[in-house]
Amino acid sequence: MERLTPKPPPRQRRAFSTLGGAVDLGGDAEAARTLERLYAVDPSLERALTHGFHSYAGRLHPSIARGAVTAFTAPGDTVVDPFCGSGTVLVEAMGLGRRAVGVDASPLAVAIARTRTTVLGEEGRERLLTEAAAIAEESGERARKRRRPDVPRWARQEIARFHAHVLFELLGLRELVMAHADDDFGRALRLCLSSILVKFMKAGPAAPRDGEAKRIARGVPSRMLADRAKELALGLAALEGRTPRGTPAPEVFEGDARALPPAAGSAALVVSSPPYAGTYDYAAIHDARFLWLGLPVKKFRRAQLGARGEQVGDVSSAAWRAEQTRFMAEVGRVLRPGGRALLVVGDGIVDGRAENAPDGIAAAGSAAGLEPIARASQARPIHDRRLAEIFAGQPRREHLLLLQKSG
Repeated sequence: MERLTPKPPPRQRRAFSTLGGAVDLGGDAEAARTLERLYAVDPSLERALTHGFHSYAGRLHPSIARGAVTAFTAPGDTVVDPFCGSGTVLVEAMGLGRRAVGVDASPLAVAIARTRTTVLGEEGRERLLTEAAAIAEESGERARKRRRPDVPRWARQEIARFHAHVLFELLGLRELVMAHADDDFGRALRLCLSSILVKFMKAGPAAPRDGEAKRIARGVPSRMLADRAKELALGLAALEGRTPRGTPAPEVFEGDARALPPAAGSAALVVSSPPYAGTYDYAAIHDARFLWLGLPVKKFRRAQLGARGEQVGDVSSAAWRAEQTRFMAEVGRVLRPGGRALLVVGDGIVDGRAENAPDGIAAAGSAAGLEPIARASQARPIHDRRLAEIFAGQPRREHLLLLQKSG
């Protein structure tokens, strides 16, 4: 197997929430200090294990996930994440020898989480590297010879997102990748393709600031696919090495946080970051990836909770409270007596007004037999003009909320 050498992390990565600043504490003093320590994140974990593979909006910092699982569970315990996203909590729980269960309404999130927690074994990782390199070589050769693939109907509008030569190369890559079966191995290749799409968009993260067209040489997208496969294989090897023998692979379900699959009383800890009301629309944020991977999005659009519509804050408070009550009832159901829930929540916008997120969680949790134990809150910068107008100079905060099931 090709030797994998870690690369230094690229500069100015912004995949995780901006952290830092004073922390306001409330509730039980000792528990609150534990939560405060979780905010002292370890930047080195941002790309540890498989955390560096595939960006995903609003990811929980791996340092918070690792600290929570360590502080509130023991080896062999079950950890549940009802909004698992790309699988950060699952990766950390697995690496610490816990049984992990993740649920998300997004088929894209589920695909990423499964890929990041399926270690493949040494032979499987070698196969991933070999096949990705072969795909990259063939695709790059096609691009250099300017051989244009057929443009399927769904991709005809993608010229608005990609320059023509980039679009043709990416379509050629997709053709080679999608020829593989939709199994663990094929999914890994698909997610390698998904992970590079934003990089090559006209308005992607590397877009020039002065309006000059982004220059992307032929063959660069193909080489990056192979590079991402190396990054994934390296991360999976590290995860396999860290995971205690006998730890089961995480179970990842496409489903609804308001109807969780785990059995009642099975979890020692629920750790998750529920949606921030009226702030994001994850289906819109990742629309290109849904399109290129051929994933259904309509069901997810209906199922995602608290999603913004045409503008920030156009979420009904009555609907949001009802959704909170239902998913907190499920959190209470799956926790064992004395089990805990650590929820990372941000102040959202409902009915066009700023909400105090801990109040809503406390009210919904109380109905589910969940008692608030402690809180740690930290201000977050506001970059959106609409948000700034709504908060009108008041801080918008992110909160670590610790609750415990009675009994």
